[in-house]
Amino acid sequence: MNRNAFIAVVVILVLIIAGVVLAKSMGQDQTVVENPTPTPLATATSIPSTASSTAKTYPLTEVAKHNKSTDCWLAISGKVYDVTKFIASGMHPGGEAILQGCGKDATTLFETRPMGSGTPHSAQAHAALVNFYIGDLK
Repeated sequence: MNRNAFIAVVVILVLIIAGVVLAKSMGQDQTVVENPTPTPLATATSIPSTASSTAKTYPLTEVAKHNKSTDCWLAISGKVYDVTKFIASGMHPGGEAILQGCGKDATTLFETRPMGSGTPHSAQAHAALVNFYIGDLK
């Protein structure tokens, strides 16, 4: 195999491995965020205004019904997220700590991670929330 072919094979393998790692970190059924650049909390949890005007709204009583690992909704900063598939993927770096927020307003849990480091989630975690957005908190 000549040198150029070898380099091409190595580049292809690196791209495949990077894709697999990214897919696992985002969950198998999740879409990749178009702009992976970290964003501040104010915009990372914001959904475009055109989506918000037509978004479903859920009262906290409805969110409360989705309170287990096999059916988990979180309310964070006035938005509602269905993280059931993310939990099933086993890709949450904090393991089962996410279950504390199922069926609740989990804003404080998300911003302080009391069972972990006690620090806010990363900009990447904030940006990933849009993949699980299902509506606004009523």
